[in-house]
Amino acid sequence: MPTASQNEPLKQEKNANQEAGRTPMTEMQSPATWGLETLRKNWSDHLTALARESNIPAKRLHAQMEQSTEYHEIVMKWDRMAGPERLGAWKKLIEASEKLTTDILPSCVQCGECCRKGSPTLHVDDLELLKEGRIAWEALVTLRKGEPVRSPFEDKLFFLLDERVKIRENPASQQCMFLDGETSLCTIYVDRPVQCRAQTCWSAEEATQLARQPHLTRGDIFKDAVPLTELLGQHDKRCSFAALQAAFNKLEETRGESIQEVLDLLEYESHFRDFLAEQLHIPANMMALTFGRSFEDLLPLFGFKAVEESDGTKRLAPDETAQKK
Repeated sequence: MPTASQNEPLKQEKNANQEAGRTPMTEMQSPATWGLETLRKNWSDHLTALARESNIPAKRLHAQMEQSTEYHEIVMKWDRMAGPERLGAWKKLIEASEKLTTDILPSCVQCGECCRKGSPTLHVDDLELLKEGRIAWEALVTLRKGEPVRSPFEDKLFFLLDERVKIRENPASQQCMFLDGETSLCTIYVDRPVQCRAQTCWSAEEATQLARQPHLTRGDIFKDAVPLTELLGQHDKRCSFAALQAAFNKLEETRGESIQEVLDLLEYESHFRDFLAEQLHIPANMMALTFGRSFEDLLPLFGFKAVEESDGTKRLAPDETAQKK
């Protein structure tokens, strides 16, 4: 049977976990028995779990902790520590990690979390970046008045009261198109928009204040092209998101009997866009900025997608991808 001295490390480990609010480990899982690689793995797992609980990016917690002198001293001495020393060191790491969640350093660790939650909305001050070619026009998309968007500050949808121009997002996710997924680095960091400069994961204050400043619109971008802006006004009037939403509301009320009205609206909006693009020589890669998202692009918001038949006509089909999001 274990002696009192053999049980002492387990008692210390139990106390350390109880003080940290963690579930006590079994004897085989005790930090007293870990090698350095096991320490690193379990420490990484602990920070990842803590990040989920605190809504702080895991990479930020890792980076900030790895800047700690105490962390490096423990790692360097770990293999030479006796069992009770390892338990004390593990307790210190847990206490330090808990402190991190309330004592975030006000500096960017380039974890990419802000960029994964969505692309930036542009402001009037960003217009120079576009005019000077530091951000390409084709990298932009217009979100029109009335369209539902996700708030960068709260995980919920709201309807736009006015127009926005944004950097495009990755079609498979919400992340900004300029985020390098492998390195988590911004590929236009030097020329990033003002929202990117204001937005931080340790405080929303500056970004919230910026959100009250004038946003960039197509009126700012195309102000010298009066005929185009007038035509875009007609497109917004005749093909508004409110019209699409009303059509789907009616589709639900009629239990599908008004499906042709939805299809006719999709066809009309598509023809309107294509006709103007042809007449005004608007390149395909500028359509999202010039006209905004097409009705067909917006169908997943209602749980549908458009499927083209062999005769060129289109029908609505359930969008399983949208239902999973």
